[in-house]
Amino acid sequence: MPRTKQRKLAQISSELGDGDFAMDFHPRTGRPIRRSQKADSPFVDSAIAVTDEESSDDESIIAVSRHPSKKRKRSPSPPLSDDDYDFNSPSESRCESESGAIPPRPQAMPEMSLHAPTPVTCQGTQIVIKDLMVNVPLGHTGPIVLHLTPGLGGMPPPIGPPHPSSVPIGFTRPPTSTPQPPPRSQPSRKTGFLDLPAELRNEIYRLTFVAKGRFALSRPTNFSRSAAFLRTCRQVHQEASGILYGENEFFFSRRSDRHGSFWQAEWSELGFKSIRKFLKTIGPANTAMIRHLSFQFEDATPCLNPDTMSHEDRRFVHDEALISILRHLGDYAQLQTLKLNFHGRRRVEATDERFLAYLTRIKADSVDLVRYPLTRPEIVFATESKQAEPVRKSLMKTMVRKVKLYD
Repeated sequence: MPRTKQRKLAQISSELGDGDFAMDFHPRTGRPIRRSQKADSPFVDSAIAVTDEESSDDESIIAVSRHPSKKRKRSPSPPLSDDDYDFNSPSESRCESESGAIPPRPQAMPEMSLHAPTPVTCQGTQIVIKDLMVNVPLGHTGPIVLHLTPGLGGMPPPIGPPHPSSVPIGFTRPPTSTPQPPPRSQPSRKTGFLDLPAELRNEIYRLTFVAKGRFALSRPTNFSRSAAFLRTCRQVHQEASGILYGENEFFFSRRSDRHGSFWQAEWSELGFKSIRKFLKTIGPANTAMIRHLSFQFEDATPCLNPDTMSHEDRRFVHDEALISILRHLGDYAQLQTLKLNFHGRRRVEATDERFLAYLTRIKADSVDLVRYPLTRPEIVFATESKQAEPVRKSLMKTMVRKVKLYD
């Protein structure tokens, strides 16, 4: 469609209005030309406007200010005169003589009905005068010097610590004494258990924890003594643990009681499981405090174990719970005396290597092979410990410490 027809349609259109909406096309490429407003200057970010027609000389460059300054020019300060401030005033000379420094120059005051200098105190506080009336006698010539004291006339005193020069000359401040509160009567402190001497506390610990006989875990007849006293505080636990575990003798042996769950048809013998649980409960730290130990080794009872176990399986040298006990004692125990008794169907031979390897890990200052039973070795029918002679010599050589740990 010709361009003239487009303009005619645009002029008579009620929707587009009366504007010229004809589209121009590039004569070479045929693409429509976008008509947009051109910038006044080809350099948008520059404050200098340069056109193509102008020359590049410095004389043709015109500076254009994009943002005109709206700041009011600073008015000149009024000239200072020598009569505005008295350099020989008493306040200034006193400040300079006492502080040893040059006082600051006073600032200019706003216009007032009475032309008088603003006094400056030694602290540097400026006092603003609002309403002041001075009676000047007739015939008086010269400056008028005013000495004002801060705090008079309802004016607040300057905030800040007082300067030494603010005290008048020849005036001595009275010594200030802070009133002491009356002494409080301290309540009488009660004497507790930990206030007793250490010797008395140790005697109380021995009366509480040390038993007359052995602590037999297989037959706990004297387990009525409670160790709850150790849980009172940390200090009591540290002081009494060594007496409980170090001054008592523990007796370990097989426990011939049935043990099992209610859903099991047949219960088995408890054996050495209770001893293993006891050592795991007290932990390595308390195990190291045990000094005296008696150990009696017995085979499993046939009537208290299932029929599937053979005679060899019922020997104590194959008991896994006993092997775990020997391993724990060999790692953490620091025994002083150790008494052993082997009471099985067969003697302990050198071929029982696994059992002897864990047993010889236990060290003590003295090791004895005593008669069975250990609880009553003096009875008539007591039997000797069952072990081969090479085994006995090997145990005495490897389990006894060469250097005594205890006296």
